Amino acid sequence: MIAPAGAAANGLGPDDAAPDAEALRFDSEALWAQLDPAALAGKPVLIIRGNGGRDWLGDRLREAGAQVEAVEAYQRTLPEPSAMQWQAVRDNLRPGAAPHAWLLTSSEAVRNLDALARQHLSPEEDATLRQVQCIAPHARIAEQALALGFPHILRAAPGDAGLLAACLQWADAHAGPAPASMASAAIEAGPPSATAEAPPAPVPDAAVPATSTKVERVTQETTSSSATPPPTAASAASAQAAPAPGPATPATPAAPSAATRRSAALWALVAVLVVATAGGFWWLQQRVDHLTGELARRQQSNDALVQESRVLTRNAQDTVKELQAKVGALENQVGETRDKQVALEQVYQDLMRNRDDWEIAEIQQLLTSAGQQLQLTGNVQVALAALQSADARLARADKPQYNLLRRAIARDVARMKAVPDTDLTGAAIKLDEAINQVDSLPLLSSERMLERSEADARKGAAANGASAPAAANGTGPGWFTRLWDYLREELAQVVRIRKVDDAEALLLSGDQGWFLRENVKLRLLNARLALLSRNEPVFRNDLAAAQAMISRYFDTKSRRVQGVLTLLRQAQAGAVTVQLPTMAESLGALHALKKE
Repeated sequence: MIAPAGAAANGLGPDDAAPDAEALRFDSEALWAQLDPAALAGKPVLIIRGNGGRDWLGDRLREAGAQVEAVEAYQRTLPEPSAMQWQAVRDNLRPGAAPHAWLLTSSEAVRNLDALARQHLSPEEDATLRQVQCIAPHARIAEQALALGFPHILRAAPGDAGLLAACLQWADAHAGPAPASMASAAIEAGPPSATAEAPPAPVPDAAVPATSTKVERVTQETTSSSATPPPTAASAASAQAAPAPGPATPATPAAPSAATRRSAALWALVAVLVVATAGGFWWLQQRVDHLTGELARRQQSNDALVQESRVLTRNAQDTVKELQAKVGALENQVGETRDKQVALEQVYQDLMRNRDDWEIAEIQQLLTSAGQQLQLTGNVQVALAALQSADARLARADKPQYNLLRRAIARDVARMKAVPDTDLTGAAIKLDEAINQVDSLPLLSSERMLERSEADARKGAAANGASAPAAANGTGPGWFTRLWDYLREELAQVVRIRKVDDAEALLLSGDQGWFLRENVKLRLLNARLALLSRNEPVFRNDLAAAQAMISRYFDTKSRRVQGVLTLLRQAQAGAVTVQLPTMAESLGALHALKKE
């Protein structure tokens, strides 16, 4: 329930005055009511709040056109009370403890109280805590408390004065003796009805002494034979046993009779039974009221627990559905993973089964490549590298069945290392130089040798260079001397005497000379290819043919012709015949291993 301070709650009457809790408020709505939204348009506004605060005021300001910036200046954290503080809370929640109330100043405090109670208190203590009176200064705090299971809410006015007034009002309502002490006093005093039913009757003055003496004696006899009745019971017995008022009679000293004594005892017994019955009925009534209140409180607590259990059950059902969906997805993934694992295991088994075959195939490929290098190009270094790579692969495998093959490869490697090195590259370079000089070689059929023409030109240039300064100085030979020298040289070239073994060499025309040079170059190119392919017979035949053509048709007295012939002889001497080893032993060992 939610009631403002002063309302009829917890024993307060409806006539009690209460302050108006809504008259003064300290919240975002009250602040917004005091602002002028139109004046805030386009202006910056800074809101300082804690983490997780409401955005209501910021949203209203943004709608009004203000530039809002919220700064979280403090942080709300869940407190952790000490063990002594929790013990004090448990002592206040025990049956018979003094009444107390909770002062709730914020919604965050209500949520923290709910969370801490669920963590540290037992279900019975938590249910008792939620029945304690709570004082809230704001409607939002009260609504939060009701939502979390605190039904007894006392509304207070905002501010310290309102909280103090609500606390004093609650304290005044619970002032007075405790219910347990009041019940004890009532039991000791006896039921009021019994006392009211037997008021003391007025008696004459003369009869008082005799009557008092008789009551005292009855009371003593009764206590000796049964339990001592309460004082009220004795008073009631005395009142009932008192005689009706009558005329005063003089007291007689005679002793009372036996019938009178029995009548007094009977009346006393009846009074005791009445008092005991009334006391038992009153005690039973109080017990029934107490059990009824306890049953109502427990019923209310059970209702709250049932409601909470329903909520938790729905949450649990939703969680179970989500978990079932996730488990289904995980089962599908596990199935896919299992299939992939089976496929990988099959691939691995195939790999392990065929690994030896793959290794042997790789070794065979390397040995075949080495043999082809030896046969086709005679490249010993490449074949040696292939053999060493094959031996390294066999060493990594480290299997006993590969020992024979490794020994055969080792012997082939040793034979290849023993092969002497030949300078085939140098011989090929010499052949290239000879090919480049073929076009400049002089033929026997040419009228003027290229070398001599160049020498004459150089000589003439030197003579002209020397005669120019002499003519300038007037000390050189005259024009007649230069004319005589020129005529003598020209006449000397008209008739030449040369020894030629083959008369056909002198009959070559210009076109035939060009074809002759091209044929010589082709012979030298073929010799170069045969040298690189290590085809020694073809190399020597082509080289000998080229030398023969140069010696027959070219001027062997020329220095260029002699230089080309020297290059050809050096290339022929550098191409030494070398017997290359074979891969027969390694290949034989490999074939034997494959048969096993």
